[in-house]
Amino acid sequence: MSIRQVNYFAIIMSIGQYMTLQQIFIGNLKRIRKERGFSQMTLSEKCDTTSNYIGQIEMGRRIPSFEKIEKIAAALEIPIYELFMYEPGKKREAKRPTARDYLRKMPQNIRREVVSRLLAAINTDVKASLDSENY
Repeated sequence: MSIRQVNYFAIIMSIGQYMTLQQIFIGNLKRIRKERGFSQMTLSEKCDTTSNYIGQIEMGRRIPSFEKIEKIAAALEIPIYELFMYEPGKKREAKRPTARDYLRKMPQNIRREVVSRLLAAINTDVKASLDSENY
């Protein structure tokens, strides 16, 4: 990652971070499943579902029903609430918000300013790289 890329990332990350309940659930599910030594296939067999379904849950593409959450917790041999506990010291594998997620949450005037600054910085970098001998 170049210094410029880090700067772009810093501009966006300075807006603030958040973690949704779904992201907490996903991170805990992945972490606990791996701690137990279960593959997605093993967990899916214990929950009477498919490994594809477990994979979709872990990627945030599907949200399990209460019944399925109960089966997952039982298969992992944990109380249900552990799937929803936020523990900052634990490693998280939840999906990180994208730049687009941050931009959507911004007020429109701030979003315009951020996008304008990012585009100006990118434009400057592109011009500099085209003018350099390394091109």
